[in-house]
Amino acid sequence: MPELPEVETVKNVLKEIVLNHTIKSIDVIRPETVRSDLKEFKEKLTGATITDFSRVGKYIVFHFDRDFYLLSHLRMEGKYFHREEKFRPNHNDLILFHFTDGTYLSFNDTRRFGTMEIVPTENYLEREPLNKIGPDPFMMKDASRLYENFKDKNVAIKPCLLDQSVMSGLGNIYVDEVLFACKIHPETPAKLITRKQYEEILYYSRDIMGRAISKGGTTIISYHPREGINGEFRFELKVYGQNGGKCVNCGTPLRKKFVNGRGTTFCPKCQINIGKPYVVGVTGPVGSGKSTVAKILEEKGFIRISADEIVHELYKDKKYQQFLVKLVPNLPLIDGDVDRNFLRKAMIKDQRLKHQIEEMVHHHVLTKINNQIHKINPQKKVVVEIPLLFESGFNDKCNEIIYVDVNDEVQIKHLEERCSPVNELRQINQNFNLANKKKATVVLDNNGTVANLNKQINSIFGK
Repeated sequence: MPELPEVETVKNVLKEIVLNHTIKSIDVIRPETVRSDLKEFKEKLTGATITDFSRVGKYIVFHFDRDFYLLSHLRMEGKYFHREEKFRPNHNDLILFHFTDGTYLSFNDTRRFGTMEIVPTENYLEREPLNKIGPDPFMMKDASRLYENFKDKNVAIKPCLLDQSVMSGLGNIYVDEVLFACKIHPETPAKLITRKQYEEILYYSRDIMGRAISKGGTTIISYHPREGINGEFRFELKVYGQNGGKCVNCGTPLRKKFVNGRGTTFCPKCQINIGKPYVVGVTGPVGSGKSTVAKILEEKGFIRISADEIVHELYKDKKYQQFLVKLVPNLPLIDGDVDRNFLRKAMIKDQRLKHQIEEMVHHHVLTKINNQIHKINPQKKVVVEIPLLFESGFNDKCNEIIYVDVNDEVQIKHLEERCSPVNELRQINQNFNLANKKKATVVLDNNGTVANLNKQINSIFGK
């Protein structure tokens, strides 16, 4: 959807190409686009000369040599094209303004959400729909309006900034960019953001959108300011549309998630959600030394959560045992616990069974971990040891992801020291996705001593 810089650019383009043009006649190809009385719409605009253009929020305001304005909202994909005399409209041209010089102005809208309506010039800002639109960042003296409206809200800051009734102009693209510039996590509760941070939000809203306007906006699939012209600010986007790319500040892979239903890209390391504990996820192949890393961080004051320990407790749960017995009818129970060696062999033989069990385990483990984290003081740091971190989707909850790396020789040594069935464990872990190593924010080499591992951790988290 075009946002303030794009709408401002379209307004400027219209001012350049059709200012002082007189409307000879109008073709309303899609009546639903017009929110005014259709007969009045045509009668008032016919013969009117365009004298100026302005913008209120994301509305483009056509000024005429008459006592009314025309309000135009582009919505998702509305565009204006100035056409020559021999122009043939296509099925996406919804409104055609015929000018006395023989040219046309076409309102083209693939999604058909755009709107037009006539309003009186007198007190037009106090009438619907403009009376529901807040000032844009360039109109605001300071951040008092933001602070007063959001200081008591226990909802994520991103949807707050998308509320056009408080401050207009910011849409999905520029909210992501502004929050990244301010180093504020998009899910941070609005009430936890300080007055100073709201001033920063206002500052960067002006700065980023000002630069975007100077570049003609940001070209996205639904927006082009003029035929043959693209918005050049797309080359300056730091996070929007950059999921998986590297943060320009710290090199951490950028992450995308949905916040209040809107796709949101951010840096999990630079943008910390102060409303939740800082979470470090530890993953890696079986026998890599995940537990050792987690325990070292625990000694540094992190609260440790182990997915393996949660699974061990799950295997003792009678309801889950009944579920497993249905899948594996001959599964033995030893002293009230599942015979894990038997279950492991069954999973090695049957990949479908392995998938079913892992799916159930992931759901249970994530629910348990999330419940535990929810109860922890937001000022604390948490380390979660979870083998299938990416497969379970827990990576979305982590500020930092550590991948513990080992070679085959060291892996076998670690498993033998634990008196584990080496071949079986390596076999069931053979499909462990090594590509996840590239997605981690930190890779630790655990082929040396514990002292060396500790040294690596100290270089990241300090002593």
